Amino acid sequence: MEQGLVLRQHLFGVDSEQVWSACKVVGEMCNLLAMTYLQQEDFQLALELLKKAEILTEKDAAGRAVTCNNLACFYRRQGRLRSALQYLQRALRIESRLRSNNMTNAADTHLNACAVLSQLGRHQLALEHSQSALILLQEELFKGLVVRDDTTTPGEKEYKKDDDEKTVDVKLDRIA
Repeated sequence: MEQGLVLRQHLFGVDSEQVWSACKVVGEMCNLLAMTYLQQEDFQLALELLKKAEILTEKDAAGRAVTCNNLACFYRRQGRLRSALQYLQRALRIESRLRSNNMTNAADTHLNACAVLSQLGRHQLALEHSQSALILLQEELFKGLVVRDDTTTPGEKEYKKDDDEKTVDVKLDRIA
């Protein structure tokens, strides 16, 4: 893959859309492989791949956030909690600018921050991050749902998901 990237640089130029598109794909692959090697406890190869991903995601903010989150996982596994927290804070800053794109990644980052902060004994802040993750996941779950009042009975709302036209009835008076 790296050879293909070098070839694209020669053919299209260093700052071409084709090169950055390829960088994004290779960066995603580096992240995926790094996490696989991290699970297998091949820490040296995992770090090498994550450092490559960090370079490759220079112009891919979402990819950079994933890479920072993965680096945090790496440093947490190494027991370097403060380094992990720094990468999580960096990922959260990036994700806050991308909020509309992928809330699930931000929720994952908040959950990882919760774990690291808890290990550092900062339980109140850890709780806040877990609550933020829950809110983001709820937003993701209900994204695209609209309330329809015209066919519902009092105390009941019908939510219709636009993308697949499935209807879910929710009795709001039972939720409390």
